[in-house]
Amino acid sequence: MPQKIHPTACIDPSARLGEDVSVGPYTIIGANVQIGARTEILANVTIGADTIIGTDNEIHSGAIIGDKPQDISYHNDRSNVIIGNGNKIREYATIHKATGDGQSTLVGDNNFIMSFVHIAHNCRIGNNVVLVNLVQLAGHVQIADNATLGGMAAVPQHLRVGRLAMIGAYSRLFQDVPPFMLAEGNPAEVHSLNIVGLKRNPQLVPPEIAPVIKNAYRILYRQHNNVSQAVARIQKECLLNGELPEQIRQLIEFSRTAKKGISRSASKNKDLLQSEESGFEETQPFFEKMYTVFNKKIHRQ
Repeated sequence: MPQKIHPTACIDPSARLGEDVSVGPYTIIGANVQIGARTEILANVTIGADTIIGTDNEIHSGAIIGDKPQDISYHNDRSNVIIGNGNKIREYATIHKATGDGQSTLVGDNNFIMSFVHIAHNCRIGNNVVLVNLVQLAGHVQIADNATLGGMAAVPQHLRVGRLAMIGAYSRLFQDVPPFMLAEGNPAEVHSLNIVGLKRNPQLVPPEIAPVIKNAYRILYRQHNNVSQAVARIQKECLLNGELPEQIRQLIEFSRTAKKGISRSASKNKDLLQSEESGFEETQPFFEKMYTVFNKKIHRQ
């Protein structure tokens, strides 16, 4: 299939576009950019020099990919952004190139990056990740496969979110969130396992593994162990057919290698709604906070 390039698009002659790539009005594509087949780029998109984008991606209006990082240590380093296949990047999302010669900001395959999300320099995003509107990732953040971050969640530099973890909307992380956990708040705390995520992904967590992960969660978060004590117990007690399942090994390795520690257990043992349907209960704590702040402002006037 032929390429579909709008006449107002500005494409550097050195850029290489695959078959059936479409480029919308007023889009700018810089030098040495590579774009894979069947990728659709809508209007007013900016793709900076040396960016590499795979096949079958959707990049919506106003997105900026591969621009210089917002990092005072960046000095025109030879770096870039590399994006895999099948991603949806919605309106006005920003993905900045890395700091450091030869370094890359990496985005994997089949991710859903919603409007106004910011992915800073040197971030690493896995596969099948969902970043809801206005998620803000600082430099060197790592988001593992199948994780979901709710709207307006903020992740400071060098932190990690584990595989199949769920971060609630408006959360602010201060430490790593281990795989399979559900965390929310400011500061974000672990409240439970990501039960819905586990149920929806039996190919990643078979039903026979789920009880083992649940036991590991109890040891790590509900029985007053420190991380070293919890890891030692998990290694002995969380076996399946006499062996540690791959998912448990991932949880152990993640917890051991957390440079800033792992998010602590929620101070109050409150139960977040975990159902297939989104309900008012999920957002009620946020609205209660906003109502309190609003009332204080009214009384001051």
